Amino acid sequence: MKIRIRLGALLIGGSALVVGQMNSIADSTTGAAAASADCATAPGAALGDNSYDTTSATAGLVFGSNAPCGAHTIYKAMYWTFTPATDGLYTFTTCGMATWDTRLAVMSTCSPAGTVLSCNDDACNYQSSTTATLVAGTTYRVAIGGFGTNDGGVGTMNISFGGTGGGGGGGGGTGSPDVIVGSMPDVSKYGSVVQNGVTIMAYAFGTTSCNIGTAQLEWFASPDNRHPFIPMNMYRLKNGRFEQIGMGWGKHGFTALQGTLCGACTASSTGTYLGIGCSDPYSSGLNGSQTGLGTRTEVNASTGYFPGTINGGMPTAPATIGRRVQVNANDLNPALNTGATYFAEGQYIQQQDAVANNDNNNASHRAFTVGALTSGAYTLALTGATLQQKPAIESWSAADSTVLLSYADVTGDGRYIVGCKVTANGNGTWHYEYAIHNLNSDRSGRSFSVPLPTGVTATNIGFKDINYHSGDAYDPTDWTASTSGGAVTWTGGTYATSVNGNALRFATLYNFWFDASSAPTATNGTIGLFKPGAAGAPTSVTVAIKGPIATAIAGDLNGDGHVDGADLGQLLSAWNTPGPGDLNGDGNVTGADLGLLLAAWG
Repeated sequence: MKIRIRLGALLIGGSALVVGQMNSIADSTTGAAAASADCATAPGAALGDNSYDTTSATAGLVFGSNAPCGAHTIYKAMYWTFTPATDGLYTFTTCGMATWDTRLAVMSTCSPAGTVLSCNDDACNYQSSTTATLVAGTTYRVAIGGFGTNDGGVGTMNISFGGTGGGGGGGGGTGSPDVIVGSMPDVSKYGSVVQNGVTIMAYAFGTTSCNIGTAQLEWFASPDNRHPFIPMNMYRLKNGRFEQIGMGWGKHGFTALQGTLCGACTASSTGTYLGIGCSDPYSSGLNGSQTGLGTRTEVNASTGYFPGTINGGMPTAPATIGRRVQVNANDLNPALNTGATYFAEGQYIQQQDAVANNDNNNASHRAFTVGALTSGAYTLALTGATLQQKPAIESWSAADSTVLLSYADVTGDGRYIVGCKVTANGNGTWHYEYAIHNLNSDRSGRSFSVPLPTGVTATNIGFKDINYHSGDAYDPTDWTASTSGGAVTWTGGTYATSVNGNALRFATLYNFWFDASSAPTATNGTIGLFKPGAAGAPTSVTVAIKGPIATAIAGDLNGDGHVDGADLGQLLSAWNTPGPGDLNGDGNVTGADLGLLLAAWG
């Protein structure tokens, strides 16, 4: 716990005021000028790395309660000026570039009346990262210092252009680490346990990470939280449906080797960082060790944050299958899954990576085949290459050119990937199949809607999720479906009712499907969000999909532009069933629907 004490600081009108003796600090490095303790004569900072040494500084910079980060003091404050060349969002960070507790702020001027544009204390454990939207040609002040009166020393601050300071970013940040799964080299099996009459098998997959960024990646072992969290999943593609069949807890990283899987490695001298370009192998046996696996419930995949002391209040891992990737034996049984293909997926979640907006390329996957049943579980064999920086759902569209794959980013949060496939049933109806993968959204999904035009009937509505296990408290209740309000909508519980409601959380995929009496057209689906956001934040996000087209003629069940005997035959053959032919949408084909069809005859 941090104890907050203010000494030698003065607050005037809720604004920032510099107090105390200011001493110049000489720069002993080359490159951009080191920070100065005199705000008025501070040197200019540049994009990239900027050095500082606050050891001899004595000034305190005090923020009032109206500052973006609230009331607090930056002790031993030192300064740069920064004049951006381009309008836009800039990221200022000390993450991974200091060994002490930093604080950081961006201001418009040095004066007490100057506006504090952004500030931060602990974005990445005890280091800081903040973003500010700046105007080209305007000179700003950047302040660096410590949390407490004794916090100070040498370090580096990095400035980059175009960051978001949170989830939902792509790869390849400037001056920042970028972790990916470079390889999934092996698999371990652990047998099975019968639960409620169902045989559950357990597995783990090896993951070799690569830092493809331009800064070292923190890799401190628990109880420090500056390390990756590594969840693993299993998927199956069968009869046109891509679905998640297995889920595990996540491995907590503890030390980093300095390999060369992904190219030249500028190695770190310590295992608490993964060097630039370097790789680190975690075998399937290591990733399957129950003591090193942590619950997903503690992880914010958008920010990369989780507590340093893991699994608070969680039960001991159940024998054999606990915390590992669990899968129903029937979902692997070769006799029950003719023609199915399978995929394993690993993902790395880490604070620096998320802060640098590099978190949309963190998942990779690899195909596997299912072999003989031995020692209580089917033997799995990994095949082909690891598909780097691609979540497993991308193999659905790769295997089937009729699949539409779309991406939806929630502002300030994370990404959803939606797959859609439509198939003609041959009886005047079409089957609509959707899979939604939450890559890294912390706000999570609680509903999904597909437009249903007037006169179009939806039947055979279905839903499939994946259950959590090993003590996770999330509600397994299936989402309910409705066809009101001009849409087919699936809805889960609300955050207000229970924070543990069944939501589509990170590194998880849900399935949705229905049949409709209308051919497909391009439209937008809507994903409703589970967790509330900040004031003004969106409550939903739209995504490009295929959905039923509005029928020009009510009763034209086969879509040939006429209501005739063929349509009558379809309606009569579906008498006293949900359809096709339920023209009034009451859920049953009856005389009322026959009347509507005859009224449109011709």
